Amino acid sequence: MREVHIVLICGLMLIVGLIISDAYMYREVTDRSLGTAEVRLVYATSGIMPQLLNTSQVDSFFVWEPVVSTAVMGNIGSEIATEADIPPVGKWTDSACTILVMRNDFIMKYPEIAAYLSAVTMAGIQQIHTDPDDAQNITASWVFGSQPIRSAGVFLDPEDVEEHSFKNLNFTDTAPFPGITAMSSMEQGQAVSGTDPSEFLDESVAMRAKELLNGSEPEFPAEVPTVRIGYLPSSDQPAPLYVAIKDPDTMYATYGFCLKPPGPVSGHPGRCDLVVDNRTIAHVTLLPGQVGGGIMTGLGQNAMDAAYIGSVPAEMQISMGNNASGIQSVCAGGSGLIVRNDAPCTDWDSFVSWIKERSEEHKPVIIAVPQSSIQEEIIREAFAYENIQITLYGLSPHDLIQDIP
Repeated sequence: MREVHIVLICGLMLIVGLIISDAYMYREVTDRSLGTAEVRLVYATSGIMPQLLNTSQVDSFFVWEPVVSTAVMGNIGSEIATEADIPPVGKWTDSACTILVMRNDFIMKYPEIAAYLSAVTMAGIQQIHTDPDDAQNITASWVFGSQPIRSAGVFLDPEDVEEHSFKNLNFTDTAPFPGITAMSSMEQGQAVSGTDPSEFLDESVAMRAKELLNGSEPEFPAEVPTVRIGYLPSSDQPAPLYVAIKDPDTMYATYGFCLKPPGPVSGHPGRCDLVVDNRTIAHVTLLPGQVGGGIMTGLGQNAMDAAYIGSVPAEMQISMGNNASGIQSVCAGGSGLIVRNDAPCTDWDSFVSWIKERSEEHKPVIIAVPQSSIQEEIIREAFAYENIQITLYGLSPHDLIQDIP
């Protein structure tokens, strides 16, 4: 009898053990199936991103040219995707990245000056297409100066960097403005359908600009105001502005107007005059910034009148009440996704696979982007598309800003 009891007890213990084992295995499988891949986002200025990658503080970054080309040519990281390669498929292929923006009250008070600034931009784009080598040299001088660039112990020729960079840029005044979904949802705390780009566009300025380019008689303003223009000097995308200012003679000979610096053209002038038919109609002051959102804030606070910035920060702030309008595109393309050289990925799909593998190892991939930029919008929308959760690196779980569902 005692032996029977022992057998029964052992059998019962075996059954309980199997049940516990099955339950544990089921819990493991269930947890894995319910788990969501995660990537950690770091906000950083464009100039520091290569250093963050080179010192292994981030695994990747997504930013504009020429930072992308500098990282690649300096062997700091590998470029595995541009915005055209990132989902949703086709959305960002031809969308405006950098645009010309103006305050609405400035347009109303000085419509002809606004139109001439638009015309100068269009003319600068045309000069880039007419003589791309000269445009690359001008941009190299403006962004980097004349000295070699030191990148992770390697010295790079600024003109070589710009030649590499310009291959990723499409300077055009006709690229459509993108709609914003991911960052709109983040700001509002819920999923929304996104912004309507047509709401942010004042087509009258560019229409008048084309008339002026075709020889229409100017209407000179009664006064000569000072126009304050913001831009990102770390970016190649305002290159039409750089070209217009550093080659004023060619523009004036072609169109009868130009942006003319007061002295010898060297470095990046902070002031110039808008000259039409040998007459100064406006003084222009150039105000450099670090991110588009900060420049848009300057427009909203009447500290600037116009700007060359990313389409996304412009649309975001206009949708939240900033009294400004988009005038035209300046450039499409020009963003690159850089990963560390030993990363096991060569394109977007393998990048996503790497993120998922690292998430399973509880070592999320860390990616740096400029805050409130077109790069942040593209990344947030793409990771939402891939069902990858975003957390802001360095914050506690209760303070994390999640991606849209």
